[in-house]
Amino acid sequence: MDTEQISISEHFFADISNRLLEEDTANIPEVICTGLTEYLSFANVQRMSLIRITKEQTHEGAYSVAAPGYLPTTMIGAGLKSPYLDKISAGEMIVHSGPIEDVFTENEVAMANMGGIIAHVVIPIKVREHVWGAIACSRYKDHDGWDLVLLERIKTLGQVLAASYERYHFWLALQTKNKELESLSRHLMENQESERRLLSRELHDNFSQRLALLTIKANNVFSIVRESIKPEAKDLHSNIQQIAKDMQALSRSLHPAMLEDLGLIAALRSEARRITEIKSLELQTLFGVIPELKKEVSLNLYRILQESLNNVIKHSQASAVFISLEIDNNCLRLQIVDDGIGCKQLLERNKGSIGLVSIRERAQLLNGQAQFLSPDEGGFVVNISIPAIEEHYE
Repeated sequence: MDTEQISISEHFFADISNRLLEEDTANIPEVICTGLTEYLSFANVQRMSLIRITKEQTHEGAYSVAAPGYLPTTMIGAGLKSPYLDKISAGEMIVHSGPIEDVFTENEVAMANMGGIIAHVVIPIKVREHVWGAIACSRYKDHDGWDLVLLERIKTLGQVLAASYERYHFWLALQTKNKELESLSRHLMENQESERRLLSRELHDNFSQRLALLTIKANNVFSIVRESIKPEAKDLHSNIQQIAKDMQALSRSLHPAMLEDLGLIAALRSEARRITEIKSLELQTLFGVIPELKKEVSLNLYRILQESLNNVIKHSQASAVFISLEIDNNCLRLQIVDDGIGCKQLLERNKGSIGLVSIRERAQLLNGQAQFLSPDEGGFVVNISIPAIEEHYE
């Protein structure tokens, strides 16, 4: 290779390396194929391929490209074995000039669509000191030998592309793992909601009825006891009534029938009122016009508000709470703000409590985000944003 060719080649390597670093990870396969395609003319070859060695020491095709008028290698799925490819695993470089049938069997030539090749080179690639696979080049014409500088540059290209390939597949594995975790989280929450419905029904159909009967009996006892113990009988009657009322509230909290009967806004208002009955709070709400949402979305928003308000009661020492829900530019935003003591240290130390983790997971199930803020001057803010909310309309 002359000096001008080397300079052009160096510029190509710098360019492809920058593209692989700057491009979104999801687009790396496209950049790899583009890099291989652009290098065809530099190497004066008509076909280039990446071959990867699997953990089981078998080979699989990664990517293959070809110049106009030629066909890329048929990508073989994981599991291909041959004495020829075993040399790659051993780190041996294969440089061949002459008919491809000299090194491949007739079946291998047909399987990989390699008929007509007059020169072929396979260069092992190492990633983190281990043989990752190889980069292969084929010529169908104009072959006058393999230049050693060219072979070294092809090897460098292979190492750059292989490292990016591994980064891409590591990212893919993370995406798959995240989807599995999301599916598990969704499944656990669905089971939790199912259990809540069953418990709510049991409380309503069984215990609430029994408490109602007990209330009637306590009232009868009050009417027949002597005057000296009527105050105690009245307290007993009042206590049973309060327990029955609390049981009904718990039943509604476990399974908000209002959410299904009257919709999201009514259910949110009801939950907010319930909290003010438990703790003396100044409550302000600002609810915009919200179209009917899918049941899963409404339920998760309700649970997010419920968990946020429970945190207010348990931890915040707040005297006022502000709740807003609106849709702007196809993004739903739910905000819960209190004027309590905040929890800045907890957020900085471990990303928050189990309750906040639950809120974050529910938001993520809706392809949204949860943001928690604890200003230095006190208070706590829960910001939920769900983009493309129109996709969740009923």
